[in-house]
Formats: sequence, C-alpha cells, structure tokens
Amino acid sequence: MGTTLDSIEDKKNKIKELASLFMHRHYCENDAVSLLPHLDREISWFGAAEQEYIIGYDNVSAFLKTLAGRVPKCDISDETYDVIQPVENIFICSGMVWIATPPSSLSYLRVHQRVTMVFRWGEEGPRCCHLHVSNPYMEMTDDDIGFPEKMSQESRKYFQEQIEKQKKQIEQQHAFIRQMYFEDVSTGLYNRNKFYEVCEAMNGRDCGRLGIVYFDLNSLKRTNDHLGHQAGDQLICRTAGHISRIFGKNAFRIGGDEFLVIDSVSDQNTFEEHVKTVSQDMANDGITIAVGTSWRSEHGNLEEQINEADRNMYLAKRRFYENSENNRRSSRN
Repeated sequence: MGTTLDSIEDKKNKIKELASLFMHRHYCENDAVSLLPHLDREISWFGAAEQEYIIGYDNVSAFLKTLAGRVPKCDISDETYDVIQPVENIFICSGMVWIATPPSSLSYLRVHQRVTMVFRWGEEGPRCCHLHVSNPYMEMTDDDIGFPEKMSQESRKYFQEQIEKQKKQIEQQHAFIRQMYFEDVSTGLYNRNKFYEVCEAMNGRDCGRLGIVYFDLNSLKRTNDHLGHQAGDQLICRTAGHISRIFGKNAFRIGGDEFLVIDSVSDQNTFEEHVKTVSQDMANDGITIAVGTSWRSEHGNLEEQINEADRNMYLAKRRFYENSENNRRSSRN
C-alpha cells in the first residue's frame, strides 16, 4: 500500500515512529519477527556484539527468528531520535535510549544504547535497509584497563537502586501489616493488641504523671435489639470519633463497647477538661456512656489505675441503670 505522507517533516516523524517501534518490539516485547514486513529486501544488520554482522534479508530474517524467547522484556526510557535526509528517498535515523531489565527478570542491567537506522522510502512506504546497534558501555573505554569498569558500575548502580526500591516496598508492607495488627478496623482506634503492647512496656514501673479514662457505652444491647446491629455499629463509631478527636492516639478500643485512654502527657487540669469535653460531646450527640477516671500527679501505676478507673466506671454504670429503673417505676406510677 502506498503512503499519503507528502511533506519531508511528516516522513521524518514516520521514521522516528518506526525506529521507536523497532526498539520496543525487540526489547520490550521480544517480538523482532513482527518487524520483518518493515525491512528492505537489501539490508545490512550490525548488532552490539562483534559477531552480529549480517547481510541480506534472508540472513537477517533467519537471525531475528532465533531471538524468540531469548531477550528479557526490558523497560525503555528517555528515547531520543533524530532524522536527516541526505539524498532523495533515503532517511538516516540516529537515536539514543536507556534500556533496563525489570527486577522480575532476575537480571540486572541498565545500558545507554545508541542505534542508527537507514530507511529507503519507496512506493510501499519506508523500509529499513540498514540497522546498527551499538552500546557505548559494551566496549572498553579509555579509562578502563582490563575490564569494562564503567559498564560494571552502571549495572551495579542499577542493581543497588532495585534493592533500595524493594526494601522500601517491604517497609511499606510491614508498616501496613503493623497498622492492621494494632488498629481497630471499625473505629480507627488502637485495638487490644496495641493496648497489651503498651501495658507490657509500662507495667511494673513508675509512670510519673498518669491519667486513665475508662468509657463503657450504656444500652448498646438495647440499641442492637431494637434498631439492629448496624445502628449499634454506628453508635460505637460515633463514640470512638468523640474520644479520638480529644485524646487522639492515646485512645484504645479494648472491647465491643469499652474504650480506654492512657494519658501520660497532659497535666491534671487539661486531663479533666478533656474528660469533661468528651462526656459533654457525647451527651449532645445522644450517647449515654459510663465514665471512670484515675489520676496521679506522680508515681503513676498503670495496672493499679486501670483497675481504679474500671471500678469508677462500673459505679457510674450502676447509677445510670438505677436511675433508669427509678424513672421507669415513676412513669408507671
């Protein structure tokens, strides 16, 4: 089929597209055979290796077929191609491109490759009649003595970059796993696993200034029974949101409807104000909750204070249900 490209600039752009196609088909797809329709019947092909010197379409075609399955699928970047037309219908394309093997290939190589292609433009469009691939790091440089050191350094640098990339991915995966292990999925608060870790670190030692708050939802079972478990879950999340907004990462969900705060930073006035604020916010949100606290200005003891806050919370819960029962009796009378 003929081509409708008329201007020299259009033809040069077409040559650049073909040059890039050649590189991608060979290095990225390991499919050099698909390029055969783009080759001229008279062609010379020179590869990067010393023995890769082939003349004639049949010989080049036979050689390209032997490459199937032998070239790792590489990544290509920073392609640059320039085209000149020295005589009518002849276009010379020179290019430079970075070629790197992906880690999945288990081969670590990154080279800056140069390529020259000559195309003859005929009635059926452009056909490649000369292809020369050279790698400036493949041969020894003037600074190398006895070994291609610069190529070795480039490959080693690429290998180290891949190791660092893998390390970062592993660190991110570990961080995610750790987050999932220590975070309550429903509320975003720390869970019992994190609570146990903190207790293990603080138990049996002088914690200095320490405040503990124990929260327990009232009537969660009634909400589940009358409005459904979805409403109960929403109630838990709303409660956790109020606690988290004030106490942040000091808050833990340690049971279905139980929450605990371990505050070793705030002073007593701030601590008590925070407890008051959370309690008021919940009341405004229609949430009834039993609250128990424990405070030490110095010589804080985690286990002792958790037990103390727990007892105070149960006293508050008992008062709540006693008042609820008295109100029901009064309404019946």
